[in-house]
Amino acid sequence: MRPSLHKSELTFKTAFCIIVIYCAVVLAFTVAALDWGPPDARIGTTRPTDTIPSHIAELAGGGLLLGIGLLIIYGRKGLPLVALAPILTIALDMDHLPAYLGIAQTIRPAHSLLFIPVVLVITAITIKRLDIDLVVLSATLAHMGIDTGIFAPYSPVSFAYFQLDPYRIPFLAGAVISAVAVGLVSRGVASQLPQRSGGGVSNA
Repeated sequence: MRPSLHKSELTFKTAFCIIVIYCAVVLAFTVAALDWGPPDARIGTTRPTDTIPSHIAELAGGGLLLGIGLLIIYGRKGLPLVALAPILTIALDMDHLPAYLGIAQTIRPAHSLLFIPVVLVITAITIKRLDIDLVVLSATLAHMGIDTGIFAPYSPVSFAYFQLDPYRIPFLAGAVISAVAVGLVSRGVASQLPQRSGGGVSNA
């Protein structure tokens, strides 16, 4: 079934389901990398403790800006997205969990170009909303645009590492374009909705 473009029924329950799905896919990529990653690629370390709060603040700030933009698009119906966008933007970092548990892991296993189509297909099948797919895409690209250092773009299939810095601007541009696309989709749907007439009663 094709994802729906409808923008009603945007509830906190739906937002919670999206967060659960997203985190599950992040953890699935993390586990797959633990299983498939060669020993010489398991060089992932934890971020220095004193830099964690500022990094979380950067991610949350980027996600919050996205959420506020979505609130402008959806009005009060978009309140769940104000929470959803920053949570998704931060949640990608759950792929660092093994390192914090003292387990040797690959670097950023879910910060992968392969992660994006996988999570989008799953949300499209389960949530069936194109606008939500675009929010998920925007949050993921925003996170990868904020990050620095190295990543494996084809994890967990390949663990060749590349510098993130040359790709930060394209990732951030993709995040902005995806967010704008949410607005275009929303306006397109609104223009197709039947308008209420002043006095008539529909028999449909």
